[in-house]
Amino acid sequence: MNKIKKLIIKIISEICKFYFTYRYFGKIQFGKNIQMNWRFSFSGNGKLKISDGVSLWAHEEYNRFQTYSKNAVINIGKNSKINGALFQAKKSIIVSGNCMIGSAIILDNDFHNIEKEKRFLEYEENGKSIFIGKNVWIAGQTVILKGVQIGENSVVAIRAVVSKNVEKNVVVAGNPAKMVKTL
Repeated sequence: MNKIKKLIIKIISEICKFYFTYRYFGKIQFGKNIQMNWRFSFSGNGKLKISDGVSLWAHEEYNRFQTYSKNAVINIGKNSKINGALFQAKKSIIVSGNCMIGSAIILDNDFHNIEKEKRFLEYEENGKSIFIGKNVWIAGQTVILKGVQIGENSVVAIRAVVSKNVEKNVVVAGNPAKMVKTL
């Protein structure tokens, strides 16, 4: 049964990879041995790079990748696992290898001005890049805000709101996220 399941996953993944490569021609680059299903969406004029061995197999929520400028880049590192996350980039979001990301929201821009007269106008800020180090686990329902860097081997607990950099080898939790444990 396990061999049949693996074969079915591989077939579905290859069909999805083929379809999305041609649907978003020139905007998405897939590596080798990608696992994915139809719970995937991409929008915008930027670029999405999915490295080798990444799992995009989403269970409930879609993996959504949205770019808001021609120069925006979202890069998912080798052997990472993404399940139901939303990435919104005006500049760049870099996820290093071997990361696990649940149903998080990761955005490198405010997208709307806080001044009431300008709230409904397109916000021109270029954004601030996000960098997520190797072996990071970002639990579900978390929010990672613009300019944040998360150090390698760290864990972001469920429903945390990360607005400042996270050191390596720590667990952060809460709103705003604060270090609760050293690993």
